[in-house]
Amino acid sequence: MANANQAEVKTAKNWGSAFNSFLDRRAIIMLFLGFSAGIPILLIFSSLSLWLGEAGIEKSAVTMFSWAALGYSFKFVWAPLIDEIPVPFLTKTLGRRRAWLLIAQCLIMVAICIMAMSNPAMGQSQLIQMAVGAVLLGFASATQDIVIDAYRIELAPTEMQTVLASTYNAGYRIGMIIAGAGALFVAAAYGTAKGNYIYEAWQKTYWIMAAVMIIGVITTLIVAEPKVERIYKSYKKSDYLRLVFVFFCAVVSFVLGFIYIGKALTMITVDDPFLSFMLAAVRFVGSALIAFVVGFSLVKLGAVNRDMAKETWVSPIADFFKRYGVKLALVLLLLIGFFRISDIVAGVISNVFYQDMNFSKEQIAEAVKIYGVIFTLIGGFLGGLLSQRFNIMKVMFIGAILASSTNLIFIALVKSGAPTSQVTVSVAGQQYRVDTDEVGFWKVAVPTKVLEQDRRIVTSVSYEDQSYQVEHDLPYVVGNAKADKAIGRVQIHFLPLTRDGVLQPNELEQSIVVEGQILGLTEAEKNSKNTVQVLLGEETADTSYDAKIDGQGTFTVAIPAEKFIQAELKSLKASYILNDYEFMTLTGYEIDETAPTIQSNQFNNLIDPMPMIDLTQSQYTISGKVVKEYSKFWLYMAIVMDNLASGLAGAAFIAFLSSLTSVSFTAVQYAIFSSLMTLTPKLIGGYSGTIVTNIGYPNFFLMTTLIGIPILILVVWVAKLLKSHERQQIENSY
Repeated sequence: MANANQAEVKTAKNWGSAFNSFLDRRAIIMLFLGFSAGIPILLIFSSLSLWLGEAGIEKSAVTMFSWAALGYSFKFVWAPLIDEIPVPFLTKTLGRRRAWLLIAQCLIMVAICIMAMSNPAMGQSQLIQMAVGAVLLGFASATQDIVIDAYRIELAPTEMQTVLASTYNAGYRIGMIIAGAGALFVAAAYGTAKGNYIYEAWQKTYWIMAAVMIIGVITTLIVAEPKVERIYKSYKKSDYLRLVFVFFCAVVSFVLGFIYIGKALTMITVDDPFLSFMLAAVRFVGSALIAFVVGFSLVKLGAVNRDMAKETWVSPIADFFKRYGVKLALVLLLLIGFFRISDIVAGVISNVFYQDMNFSKEQIAEAVKIYGVIFTLIGGFLGGLLSQRFNIMKVMFIGAILASSTNLIFIALVKSGAPTSQVTVSVAGQQYRVDTDEVGFWKVAVPTKVLEQDRRIVTSVSYEDQSYQVEHDLPYVVGNAKADKAIGRVQIHFLPLTRDGVLQPNELEQSIVVEGQILGLTEAEKNSKNTVQVLLGEETADTSYDAKIDGQGTFTVAIPAEKFIQAELKSLKASYILNDYEFMTLTGYEIDETAPTIQSNQFNNLIDPMPMIDLTQSQYTISGKVVKEYSKFWLYMAIVMDNLASGLAGAAFIAFLSSLTSVSFTAVQYAIFSSLMTLTPKLIGGYSGTIVTNIGYPNFFLMTTLIGIPILILVVWVAKLLKSHERQQIENSY
């Protein structure tokens, strides 16, 4: 009995110690630093993809913005520099780790502000400015990750690392909720939505996210620098500067190579997504090869201290190959590079997919950013628990099965929508019938001769059982966009206000989106004035609104519903003054507050605005989207299972990566492994939008499931090789 009591006391003490370790000052520090690290990534991925989607940017361009986060995949390149190079003044004041951490956090805030000041709907120049901000954000955020990883390793002994990793991960996920769900809720609160794009809403949202980063800055300033017994190499200041110079030259050569190889490859026209990816791979590998040759040549020519260059970049890699041998090391790197491919590739386009499935930002925020993150944490806990009980390779095998197979649930989500009839498109007495794709998109080519005879397109679609039918019409203009004088080419008109120009009770619960087109403007004319004045009712200071013109000539403004109710004159006027000449158009509306709520929010047929019809063209494509309701049950099921699987697989994989690092090169080698882990998936993910456009969502999710099968074989192969390697080491020790 005494022994039993002693055992109980010991167990209680152990549980108490385990609980108290999470209240340790160092654990709390990692919670706040994790929060700071979790903010930037979704501002590059999901939140940014929704912003670009609302701004009317094509899916292929949206998913290519994921390449801005490639800094996470290449952080091993400059990780040694951050490990070795002191920052003037700041290193002496704050210490090596905190100095670099403060610089990274300040750069993150600058990058977010650059993105906030970019309106992608305003054309190529603004899109490029946003891309610059996104790339800087990816680089600065990856730098922050490098420093935090090194800080965590140096902050506490090995037995404390699991606690620090747990609190860091919790803080990271909280940061992701703020930058994901929080950003979406804030943007929605300012009124922006699909079809009601408001740039100022996203601008304010990103400014708020930049301000949130102050939490990380304060944490960096008040925490202490880790005390470690580390031997720093005594190199001259000129050696550090030369090392940075070589790195800068290699980066510049990579960028120039990427630009000029890209220009050369534009001469090759391909429509196949796989061939497009292969050309992109050639462009990327060629650029990397140029950068390597430039860097290697500069080292050979003595532009940098050779011993310093070897210790910075060569020794960590040589150590890994020496410990595991060439064959096993290469197979391990292959597994590291492809293990997460199924869930990362599918994840790049996930928010665009939810948008295409007609879910609102609030629904996406609740399902994906809250429940998704919660179940990722639960999956991470399960992964850690199973890793303690079973062999890590078995847990990775289970995680790989779940991570790929759960993508099949998204196919069920696509199929959950009620079937619809063909879309009937009527122009000038001619009718065209067209099928929709899996999520409702449709398009049909119409001869210009037919469009010349009318000025309005009418579409109709119904559920397959004919239980409900909707009609929608869209005006368009015919003109000469190449005329010398603006009077002969510029035309302005309103697009339909709501579905039928009659405001009903459910539509009066929110802001009303007023849309129109001004076509025929030159780029110079757009740059000189990029707003249309919209007047609601009688002209007063409170009834005049500025509507910004996007790159396609569409102007949009959201007006509170009560303004429409209060207006005595139920009319709208759009005015654009150019060279003292006023281009204007008028339309009216009605209010029916007694009408019953209809299904228009759940079932509708939207038509994309048409360009000015040029009679010298042979035909034009009319396109649109049938909006229908999809199952929320399958949405939550897909998100819960996908994130649970992702969390489990991710936790096991991080434990696996940590076991591969050497004590002498922990930070650098972990940076290499974690970079390689996301490199290939992100490269392929950049083309996920193009792939979906060509094969559709169901085939895309089936593809991401099937590419997980070779990963299972690779996990089994690595497990066998590691067992053989371990036996060989034991035999050699005797």
